[in-house]
Amino acid sequence: MANRTYLNQSLHDDVIAVALSQLGSYTSYSNPGQQKNAHIGNSYPDIILANKTTNNIEFIIEVETSDSITAHEAYSQWKQYMNLPGTFYLLIPRESRQNTEFLCAQYGINAKFATYWKGINNQIHIKYE
Repeated sequence: MANRTYLNQSLHDDVIAVALSQLGSYTSYSNPGQQKNAHIGNSYPDIILANKTTNNIEFIIEVETSDSITAHEAYSQWKQYMNLPGTFYLLIPRESRQNTEFLCAQYGINAKFATYWKGINNQIHIKYE
């Protein structure tokens, strides 16, 4: 569990909400803040997306903020999440892409990336790559 500032925790939870609002074709489960609403084994990823018909897990999405993209997170959490069923995504600040890719390469983490940023009126935008 990342140790975030209050503002970054709020941003983290807002990004989860925006992502969920855009991913309506799946059954979605989320664990914002310190909540433990849904799990896969002993893991509580931020977002779990399952096929609406089969309920098979299709995507695991972990939302990070600039202060939670660390070697500790990579080793203790991302490495674990990449072995869960479904495609593993890291949803990260746009400006943190290079650092996140470096950490993934360093720890042998196979993840896809999505980035977010704040636009006009602090609206959160997300791009899946």
